Amino acid sequence: MTEQPQVDPAILLIDDVPLILDLLQDVLESRNYRVIRSETGNQVTEILDREDIALVFCDVSLPDINGVEVLRMIKQHTPEVQVIMISGQQDFIVARQVLRECALDYLIKPFSQEEVMEAVKQGFSAYRHALNQSRARMEAQRRMADLVLLKKIGETASTGSDLQELFDLILDSIVDSADVEVASLMLVEDDGLLHIAAARGLSDEIISTVRVAAGEGISGHVLATREPVLISNLDHDSRFKSHVSGERYKDQSLLSVPIIVRDDIVGVINVNNKRSGESFDLEDQNLLMAIANQVALAMENFELVNSLRAQAATLERTNDELVRMNRARTRLVCNLSHELKTPLTSILGYVDLSLTFYEKLTEEEFKDHLRLVREEGERLEKLITGMLRLFSIESEREVWRWKSFGVPWPVADSFQHYNKKMTARSLEVDIDIEEDLPEVYGDQEKFGMAFNSLIDNAVKFNRDGGKVRVKAASRMFDGLEYVYLQIFNEGQTVPLEARNTIFNSYTQLGDIDTEKPHGVGIGLALVKVVVDRMKGDIFLEEVEGEGTCFGMLLPTEATYNQLKG
Repeated sequence: MTEQPQVDPAILLIDDVPLILDLLQDVLESRNYRVIRSETGNQVTEILDREDIALVFCDVSLPDINGVEVLRMIKQHTPEVQVIMISGQQDFIVARQVLRECALDYLIKPFSQEEVMEAVKQGFSAYRHALNQSRARMEAQRRMADLVLLKKIGETASTGSDLQELFDLILDSIVDSADVEVASLMLVEDDGLLHIAAARGLSDEIISTVRVAAGEGISGHVLATREPVLISNLDHDSRFKSHVSGERYKDQSLLSVPIIVRDDIVGVINVNNKRSGESFDLEDQNLLMAIANQVALAMENFELVNSLRAQAATLERTNDELVRMNRARTRLVCNLSHELKTPLTSILGYVDLSLTFYEKLTEEEFKDHLRLVREEGERLEKLITGMLRLFSIESEREVWRWKSFGVPWPVADSFQHYNKKMTARSLEVDIDIEEDLPEVYGDQEKFGMAFNSLIDNAVKFNRDGGKVRVKAASRMFDGLEYVYLQIFNEGQTVPLEARNTIFNSYTQLGDIDTEKPHGVGIGLALVKVVVDRMKGDIFLEEVEGEGTCFGMLLPTEATYNQLKG
């Protein structure tokens, strides 16, 4: 890509007499200087914003504004620009006044070409020198402001957990650094509007109610253009007159700069009312831009620190869960070894007894031994099968045959399967299933296996002569249809404080070293895995008196599809 040639700064001519403008323009353009001319001084700040100006020739007497005021406006807006005042009268008082206001020279009409060119030569030399000094000063100020602000903000971002604390620190730093009465930090919220996140010198009502859209007012202009706005005197800038008034702008000067994070504008910093009564200038703008950059960096760092803290907390929770799981697995191994050894010991014992006393055993005694071996073998097979099924379903290696099915079928199958054990313990059975109960959606075989685990617990941990009650009814939750299933037994009560852990894998109630735990941590974990996969829920319910009740919410096919979607 071809580089654009660098254009030298222009010379601005301000005089209400066209002849004077023509004469100066001819002299300067004949020496290849770029010239901009104006017959009024009110537009000088707009010209300085639009054009690169190094030197200004300005008449002392203008019809619309005093030339000395134009000089002040130029020096407040761009101090590096050199100003040569011209006058038709040799007035010592005026000459002293303009030189006091930092004019470079004072020329009396009529002046010669040589006087003009000598003034231009001095003006450009002074302009370049002032630019170099300004750059050096701004760099020093920027580095000092960066160091101070970074230290303060860094301390807050690393120790505080509240972003508001960071914003308040930033506002205090801005008020001190810029020496202003009013300052605000506005951030773009989810609605796309600027909201005041922190402020100094503004009422609570303004802070809570002000909302600014892109392009609206001064802050909105900064949000839309991503460029700072510096106004030395509102009376001479017509862009925002309808948006500013009152004590907030009593010195008629204000400054707003953007906060940009990763090429996105996220907010605006506004300041006005210097305590000194002076107008804002480029030095103030550069200082505030440096602070805005540090604000952006601090917000990024704060977000990163909080993200790292959140990740650390997540890792800590994960580690705690892994420790719990490891302890639970160890507990499971101990309990399983006991559970597996018991039937194995019985099997081996009856086999050894039969072999040792084979010739002495009657046929009936031998059959009893074989029957006992079979019962212990079935018990052993049940333990191993349950453990393997849990591991298989947890690892999602099993194929699910999804379909809608009625709850009464697995309920009937389960009670038929456990009828003999229930009869042996004289358990009372109460089944209450609502008519026209909707079908649930899932794998019927796996749900039947899960329901069997609950009935097995209801039988195993019941008292002799106790009750096993199953209720099923249609329920609506959050506008979705479910089957609400309850399984109750009058046996040993599971404490409610165990409701958050009882369904965890490998969890058993009781101490393996001092008492027989309630199961080996497989049955309820298996139920939980199956019900969760069906997008349902299982929970421990509170009961009056002795007993335990498990509740389940099982979704219909329509509910499942909505939950899945």
